[in-house]
Amino acid sequence: MKKIISIISAFLIALFITGCGAAKISPEQQAIVDSKTELYTQITMWVEKGHIIGTNYSVGELIPINSKVTILAINAKVILFEYKGSKIKYEVYSKYTKVGSSAMFDRLFGKSKVDLSKLSPATKKNVLNGVIAKGMTKKVVLMARGYPPFHVTKGIESNTWKYWRNRWITADVIFKDGIVTQLKGNAS
Repeated sequence: MKKIISIISAFLIALFITGCGAAKISPEQQAIVDSKTELYTQITMWVEKGHIIGTNYSVGELIPINSKVTILAINAKVILFEYKGSKIKYEVYSKYTKVGSSAMFDRLFGKSKVDLSKLSPATKKNVLNGVIAKGMTKKVVLMARGYPPFHVTKGIESNTWKYWRNRWITADVIFKDGIVTQLKGNAS
């Protein structure tokens, strides 16, 4: 029975890859997919009903930074991975993220855990819970919430980043000298 399920899973993954367009991924990324290498999340993210949208909505089940995952497949639009026995479909939405699935893969996953040891206990707790707080650096905000959607944020060099809680609720994170000084709205 396990062999049949394994064959069906392999078939569905192959169908997924060919049906959605091939992604331009590096040989190293393809080797990770082929070998089912365990990786670690490099940011905190949320999954709702097995689905994550690349615009970083903060609704659903929290997947903390440094969580173990296994990459199952990558194509031009989607990164399919397994987290705690569940298949998660990450939709890249290049229109909003301004990067393809290969670059998004590098932003989301790494071979080693992100070092949180230099963070204060309060900041570490915020990062693990996906919460942005005053005093955080841009690097720490990226760990806590990931990259902001670049169709409304000029880039990480910008002093204002916009995040979404869902389709309707947003927040602006205001930086001065690379440090969060103000939060407007409610995207956490």
